[in-house]
Amino acid sequence: MDVTELIKTFIILVAVIDPIGNIPIYIALTSHKTDAEHKSIALKTSCTAVILLFISFLLGKYIITFFGIKMSAFKLIGGIFLVYISFTMLTNAKNSYLFSEDEIDEKEDISLMPLTFPLFIGPAALSIVIIQSDEISTLFERMIFLSEFILIGFLIWVTLTLSKFILNRLSKTGTKFIHQIMGLLLGSLAIGMIAEELKVLLPGLS
Repeated sequence: MDVTELIKTFIILVAVIDPIGNIPIYIALTSHKTDAEHKSIALKTSCTAVILLFISFLLGKYIITFFGIKMSAFKLIGGIFLVYISFTMLTNAKNSYLFSEDEIDEKEDISLMPLTFPLFIGPAALSIVIIQSDEISTLFERMIFLSEFILIGFLIWVTLTLSKFILNRLSKTGTKFIHQIMGLLLGSLAIGMIAEELKVLLPGLS
């Protein structure tokens, strides 16, 4: 895997996680929290996101193998799922698995669920990480990829910490626009992923 592929993977992860596009949901879920609680939630969410990405990278491939799933088939279904996620982002469809503000107790710690999972690090992000863990072979590439997780965690922390400031500057229309741009970018990359895996599963197509 070359540097270009590593950069592409990072872009896909950022597009799927979409920190800025998820700001309105985050603010709605934390509207009743104090400033101290808000800072604590932002830090916990970013840290648990990094941990979840690390675990998926280190163990995900072995879990897939344990269930007898071919990695090429997993990559294909992962690409199709990313296209679906891209479609929901472009159409601004609501994620049905997210909790509403009324369903969350005021004393409940929401940093792990639903913020880390499934809002930021959902099935799509985990699929990407597992797929890339199979393609990375050298220690240097692994170190770069793992460092990307830390960078993503930092990006989530900054976005959540400055969420109100960002929303005031961009407005809901601005965040929606960024959300849809991320969806368009994700869809384009996902189509390329599907095309590559179809060539592997169906050599006659190449």
